[in-house]
Amino acid sequence: MEELFNIEKVLGFCEKVCYFFTVNLLFIISNIPALLFLLFVGAGQIRECLPLFLLCLLPMAPALSAVMYAMNRLIRGTEGNVVRDYKKGYARDFLRKAGLGAGQLLVILMCWTNIEFFTVQFRVLPLAILFILFFAAAVLVTPNLYMLASRYEMGNIQTAKTAVTLLFAKPVFTLGNIVALFLILAAFEISAGTTVLFMGSAYGFLVMFMNQSVLRQLEEK
Repeated sequence: MEELFNIEKVLGFCEKVCYFFTVNLLFIISNIPALLFLLFVGAGQIRECLPLFLLCLLPMAPALSAVMYAMNRLIRGTEGNVVRDYKKGYARDFLRKAGLGAGQLLVILMCWTNIEFFTVQFRVLPLAILFILFFAAAVLVTPNLYMLASRYEMGNIQTAKTAVTLLFAKPVFTLGNIVALFLILAAFEISAGTTVLFMGSAYGFLVMFMNQSVLRQLEEK
């Protein structure tokens, strides 16, 4: 009976690992446009082709929401069929999540355009610093946006307001999200081939795991 119990624990662990990597595979498939851009245009051309790159990132919003939805179920021990979980997180309120992602990418494009204008063409340091801060906030709010979108049925404006509030009201969790991103980027720099196998689900897992207390506080309110 003890050996049988140990085998069940091993099989349970293997199922979770399989769930983890399958979610990442589905995330990669969902973001084929961005992968094609990086493959055929190159990361070095992102600045010159920023509008095209942002357009390729449009599928990222529902895909990242699906990853966080699935990872939240994994953390809470309520995971089911991996494809069904990912599909539910991806398809539920798809248009709302796509609109949220499009709005964020538009803000990023506007901020970057203003940064280029006030640092290169018409140099005004205070405005350049202001738009750099707006740009940083628009990027750093990403995990909050899609964590909320994956968990709650709110309008996009309310989601954005709550995400920005959490960004500044919970600096420890914001720092944790930044560290999670840098860990993934560092792993990608060290071994890109291996990191691709888990980067999406690992990032989603870290974000959802670190923000469980934030989610509980929101649900209590």
